[in-house]
Amino acid sequence: MLTMIFTLALGGLAISSIYMGASTTMLSKLYDRERDYRYAAEWALAIGESRITVDTTFVLPDSLYVQLMTGQSVTDALGQVVPKVKVDLYAGVGGQSSGQYGRFVELVAVAYDNGGARHVRRLELQAENFARYAMFVDTWATGACYATGEILRGRAHSNQNWKNCASAPGVIHTDTVSAVLTVQGTGQYQSAKINGSPVIPYPSVTKLSWMPGYASSANLSFTPAAKVGSTGGSRMEFVGVDLDGDGTLTGPAEGYFRVFDARSGASNNPYVNLSSVTPFVTGGTDTTMLRMSTPSGSRFDNILAGATSVAKSTILNQCGVFFPMGNPARQVFVPLIAIDTLDLRYRWIVDTLSTPAAAPGVTRFATRALAATWVWNQTTAAARAALMRVQTAPATSAGRCFPAGDPRLMLSERPGLLRANPPAAGQSVDTLRDEWKRGGEDTTFTPVTKTGSWRTWAGFTGTFFTVATRRQAVEEPYLWPVHRTQNLNTKGVIHVNGDVYLSGQFRGRATLYIAGNGKFIDDLTYVTNPASLPICQNLLGIITTNNLMITDNNLNRPRQMDGSGTPMRFLDDNQDFFLHGVTMSGLSNMSATFGVEAFSSGPNAGRQCTPVAGYTVVTSGGCINQSGGVIHRAITATFSGTGTGFAENRIKDACLDVDSPPYFPLTGRYIDNEFYEIDPAVFNQIGVAQFYRRLQSAP
Repeated sequence: MLTMIFTLALGGLAISSIYMGASTTMLSKLYDRERDYRYAAEWALAIGESRITVDTTFVLPDSLYVQLMTGQSVTDALGQVVPKVKVDLYAGVGGQSSGQYGRFVELVAVAYDNGGARHVRRLELQAENFARYAMFVDTWATGACYATGEILRGRAHSNQNWKNCASAPGVIHTDTVSAVLTVQGTGQYQSAKINGSPVIPYPSVTKLSWMPGYASSANLSFTPAAKVGSTGGSRMEFVGVDLDGDGTLTGPAEGYFRVFDARSGASNNPYVNLSSVTPFVTGGTDTTMLRMSTPSGSRFDNILAGATSVAKSTILNQCGVFFPMGNPARQVFVPLIAIDTLDLRYRWIVDTLSTPAAAPGVTRFATRALAATWVWNQTTAAARAALMRVQTAPATSAGRCFPAGDPRLMLSERPGLLRANPPAAGQSVDTLRDEWKRGGEDTTFTPVTKTGSWRTWAGFTGTFFTVATRRQAVEEPYLWPVHRTQNLNTKGVIHVNGDVYLSGQFRGRATLYIAGNGKFIDDLTYVTNPASLPICQNLLGIITTNNLMITDNNLNRPRQMDGSGTPMRFLDDNQDFFLHGVTMSGLSNMSATFGVEAFSSGPNAGRQCTPVAGYTVVTSGGCINQSGGVIHRAITATFSGTGTGFAENRIKDACLDVDSPPYFPLTGRYIDNEFYEIDPAVFNQIGVAQFYRRLQSAP
């Protein structure tokens, strides 16, 4: 019995060993086959990615897919065909095929044998967007380079050499700098610098020819007012409206823009070209009034003391100070022309300034006589220049200027207030209704002004305002909605067919395409700081076929008031230029740039641009504080020495690493985004067509 037991035990061990050995062999072969299928799928994906990246003639269909490989045999590293393995490769667009929110390519490789799909691998490629570059340079203008005191925070690339100049320590680069030739000059490189990079072709007008049509279908396309001599032109101002009354501008539908058209005509000074009949104005509006610009080399007191001129009218009617008015007190803008006790229309200002103080720290006159005396003394050229220069009671802020059409200019621009005083024959002296005594409030919007008119939105059919706001209902037809809540046909594209002046506060996501020149007459920023929470709420792209410039006007650069004390004054609410968004200039002009008007001149107010402690640059206008990116056809200098132009202080908007404004141009290169392994059983069941339909069903 014992012998039999041992015999059976040994036999069992032998049989178990045989079975285990067989299982090991089977598992080994199974893993080898799985490895072959996986290798085949990844091999096909690598070839597909290479073709899409290199083959410029390859075009993807707008829907479904194109098959790049059919029953392809696979070879190993030794050139031997992998037995029993075939591979199919498909390519198609992922998500929304229009590319409004970026463009993705889906490569699907299917490795199979006679039993069907065995391994399915998907590679999602993201098309690289120009918006990811903090600074992209196609060509360099003569003498253009980066110097000590400037800083570039973000990815930089040049299709020629990259040019840094000046001695150590040089410009600060916080991210990779690449050049088709070489990265030249002294700099502080906190990341890599790459020489010999491939050329990235610059977009053309033809490549973006469909953008005007997208804007037109949503009634977001317009042609600026015609220029007649020195008159005419249009400005575009982005505005936010608190539709839900929550005290913020974070609602998706709270972003708009409006368009102001200056008058075109033979004469150029609407403040002196008066008529006795409606609209009480003849001739055109000088474009310098639209952009709020007086000669940079002329003192205000000399202009005001001189003969009637466009510059004098601009200062009197579009520049002034804020007074504490009302009870409780609030800051109300009053143009210089209205500070005049001899004009019956404006005597109410004296009454307001003699009202007892309604809040701590608010300075007013104790009696009407003192207020009248003070106002009387402000009518001379010297006194008005000094009022703009210094903080003088009862004004609580320094002088300010505004472009033509601004609601704060109601006291000088509303047509019913423009008759001469004393009145001409047949005229009566206008008196102001109580609700008109509020220059500077949102409620002073005037559709047709002395200098021009606001343009209605062609798509307006009803009301925008859903709760009580500080804005008049009369303003609603003149607001152009960016978001689809108020504009169902919008694709996020705005088109301007000609030169336009830009400013304002932007809310939403849009790409502004300008077939001409874009000119910043004031800051253009998001309604919220790009770095504040929640992030990535706003994305603005600006594309021009020609130049994009920061104008040399009274809002961007200082002006000299008189010869006393510290006469240089900035006449805006800040002393730098602020821009949020990514820009691309020069689609049809090889020498076009994003630059600065009169970059090599002052006047010099000693404004320091100090992006990093210890690297002070003294300029005329201060810093170009931009959060976003700049795509240059030709880069040009922004300042040339002490007291000139602007210095650069640009930072990359981190949102642009993963997102972009609608339809912003692509570089033509693709980046690996995600790998996915697909269940072959499910793929066999639904098939390749249905699989791509699911991938392309994203909104």
